[in-house]
Amino acid sequence: MYVPPEQATALTPASEIARRLKPLIGQQLRLTGKTRTDGANLRKLVAATLASGNLPAAAKEGSWRCVPPKGKGVPSLLREYVDTYIVTSGNSYNLQVWNRDPSSPSVQIEYTDGATLLANQVRFVLVRVDTTSHRVRCVAVLSPDYIVNRFGKFGKPTVKQQLIITPTARQRVYEAPGSMVFLPDDPRVAKRTVARVDLSGCNFHGEPEAGRLLSMEAIKAIVASRVIGAVLEPKATKTRGQALEQLVASALGYKVSDKDVMIGGYPDIRHQALEVKVQDAPTVDLGRYSPQFEEEVAGCAGFTSKSVRYLIALTDATTGKCRGVVLCPGAHLGDQFTYVADESFKCQRSIPMAFFEQMEGMSVANP
Repeated sequence: MYVPPEQATALTPASEIARRLKPLIGQQLRLTGKTRTDGANLRKLVAATLASGNLPAAAKEGSWRCVPPKGKGVPSLLREYVDTYIVTSGNSYNLQVWNRDPSSPSVQIEYTDGATLLANQVRFVLVRVDTTSHRVRCVAVLSPDYIVNRFGKFGKPTVKQQLIITPTARQRVYEAPGSMVFLPDDPRVAKRTVARVDLSGCNFHGEPEAGRLLSMEAIKAIVASRVIGAVLEPKATKTRGQALEQLVASALGYKVSDKDVMIGGYPDIRHQALEVKVQDAPTVDLGRYSPQFEEEVAGCAGFTSKSVRYLIALTDATTGKCRGVVLCPGAHLGDQFTYVADESFKCQRSIPMAFFEQMEGMSVANP
């Protein structure tokens, strides 16, 4: 499944792909909560199901090449030129496509005879899985053109910047006083801060307010008592990130309900110009903004990507326990750790969950 078809024209039609995947309906796909694990399990299940039918012949070695460097953006199941995605719950599903524009006719696979497979030819296999029973509820095989025509264009590519915290640097954080690397605000921001304030009536997603911006020293004391030593369940990074965001917001004094939905954006706790990250691996995903390059931050007047405060919780990969914290303005992250020069990006398209509900018990192609 990881080699393209012998000929670019030999791909199985999407309608036939959907028919072959019909047996998945009702099958159990145990969700672990870990994005990569669940994604890999679905990919294996779809690959095995498709392989039970008549696959196109595999291309011979030397008859093709992958054009994007390191295979970035190329679909995972090359034989049928498909990518697989798990849909669970919520009001909408955010389809994220990494390192290629799904609507673009850019070449992904090139054959020696000049034939090509393009980005806009990739088929999306979206499998909805019930989060309670862990059983497949429906399958949708969609083309990029169908998605654009039905739901709108894919969003502008979001650049994903990264920071590397090596094992040596991580150990340095653990061994720092209080297991924390701390650096204060720059003087311009420090002039706007206060040592103590009641935040119970404030919205932590709101813009920073004069007289309600806590000093970094005040945040440091709160982090030392409430975050270091806390356990963040070792599940998907997004889930743990939301758990940390809720924990920190509550510790700062905001009223936070278990039902609160973390809306994302930058910085996470905008009212305190505080971006929070949780990491148990060397790579920290910085998202759209990188303190390596200074730029104004929308909705956070008076702050740039260099003066926004960063709280990075370093957790144990097995227990989820926070063993150390980095708390500093973005300008100092580069002093402590290493930025990654290579960039990845993603294109996104929201699909209403009602679309999948209409297909309950079915496996369809471009309905």
